[in-house]
Amino acid sequence: MNTRFANTFLALCMLCLAAAAQAHHSTANFDRNQQVTITGTVTYFSFTNPHSFFDIDVVDEKSAKVVPHKVFAAGRVLLARYDWKPTDLKAGDRITVSGYPDRKDPNFMYLTRIVFASGKVWERTQIPD
Repeated sequence: MNTRFANTFLALCMLCLAAAAQAHHSTANFDRNQQVTITGTVTYFSFTNPHSFFDIDVVDEKSAKVVPHKVFAAGRVLLARYDWKPTDLKAGDRITVSGYPDRKDPNFMYLTRIVFASGKVWERTQIPD
């Protein structure tokens, strides 16, 4: 009876951990029904796991003020498989990015496409969801 209880308890714990891991990697905060494209200057690039991200300054067309944006991307391991290198983005690079906007923060997006300063183009469709 104790072995049966222990096995059931262990199975429930594993199920809970799997659900938590899935929730952590959720992109539910991004609106996949919209696509936003911005052009700006890179100010920071974090080529890390489990997620990479970078910051870019974008000049607002209406106010002419610089507005910082944060772009969320896949992790270093996945990006490296698709030929990204730590030197692909550096402060001062002018780039164009497209992605799904965050539902609450208009200056945060989930990367789907980038045109690097070098002219190289990468699209998120290369990595399966």
